Amino acid sequence: MNHIHRKSPFWSVAGPLIAYWGIQLGVQFIIQAIIQVPMMTSAYLEQFMSGQITNSEEMMESYLSVIGPAMEAVMRYATEITGAAALCTLPLTLILFRKDRKLEKSLGIAPPKKIASDKYLPVAVFGIAGTIGVTCLSAMAQAVMYDQEYLQSTQAVYSAPFPMQLLALGLIVPVAEEFMFRGIMFSRYRENRRFWYSALWSALFFSIMHTNTIQMVYTFLLGIMLAWLYEKFGSIKAPLLLHIALNLGALVFTQAGLFNWLAADLIRMAMAIILSAFICSVMFVMIRQMEEAKMKNDPEEKRDHFDMFS
Repeated sequence: MNHIHRKSPFWSVAGPLIAYWGIQLGVQFIIQAIIQVPMMTSAYLEQFMSGQITNSEEMMESYLSVIGPAMEAVMRYATEITGAAALCTLPLTLILFRKDRKLEKSLGIAPPKKIASDKYLPVAVFGIAGTIGVTCLSAMAQAVMYDQEYLQSTQAVYSAPFPMQLLALGLIVPVAEEFMFRGIMFSRYRENRRFWYSALWSALFFSIMHTNTIQMVYTFLLGIMLAWLYEKFGSIKAPLLLHIALNLGALVFTQAGLFNWLAADLIRMAMAIILSAFICSVMFVMIRQMEEAKMKNDPEEKRDHFDMFS
């Protein structure tokens, strides 16, 4: 905790979140309208000019006949729309993030001790290995639950050109989400709250951004892990690296056919989950050891130390 007392603690968190969601919804609505309105207008005019629409019943039938193709057109650009919406939130979150750091400096609050950038390798390995385990678990969960919304969202993601997937989902979306949910939300909760309170609430709102059950459970747990990394490394770069590694890993491994190969054999998939869990455990221990080494070199850091697993 850095003990910053804001005039309205509730709105210091709720305000940026509402603005973030508002920007995303607004951008998505505008792009969808740009795609759908010309298609639907053209179809209506063609049917009207041909005399197919003469009463309200035929007008409703016409609407139903053109809305389907219009929605399919939007789904074809789902990845591009998601990336554009996330990109438009960055000015807001970057400005607020920078403003918060300036406020801490003006109040004489010492910045957290950071772990050197050359120590970030375990985070990247954690993300790559975690991608395999989480994707396999998600596939098994989907087979049990048969989440239709999860299937539709997955199909929409992978229908985009691969370079666009990498840019939008592998880079832009993780950056936008980390600055909002860790850089702003978690940090502002942490000003006067303990770690668990801050991590759980920021993870909850992070998970709500994902609309299907499987992804909501996964992102809630991931949100807690990302908050822990932010706390331990003292820098937004750590959760950013993990989030990007997870997303890029999922995209690259899917494109390479790794997950199809694993899914062809249940034993193979189970072994992949066990191996990824082992690698993630080793990386997690390495990260904790780095934190312990940092505390030994800084008595003040040790006095304020928090460990979610102690």
